[in-house]
Amino acid sequence: MSQFLNLGFTLEQVIAMATANPAKVINRIPKLGTLQVGAPADITVLDVIQGPVEFVDTRNNKRSGTVHLKPAHALANGVAFGRPYQAPFSVR
Repeated sequence: MSQFLNLGFTLEQVIAMATANPAKVINRIPKLGTLQVGAPADITVLDVIQGPVEFVDTRNNKRSGTVHLKPAHALANGVAFGRPYQAPFSVR
């Protein structure tokens, strides 16, 4: 998601690309990819961190960026999950 932000997509576009759009592809709207009443409440809260970041792909290609997303909280079916986050999401 952070890489798409650095390619020029808006935060709103990136969130849709990771939530509602995949749910539409697998015909799971309105239950997945939404915060509607009755949805399962699988939620990730993200912090937008401004600052230099380097992305590395599976072929060791590197790309620099100026913003990245850091998971802050997660809920699975409405229940807090996996906190606090450890590396690689810790402040560097």
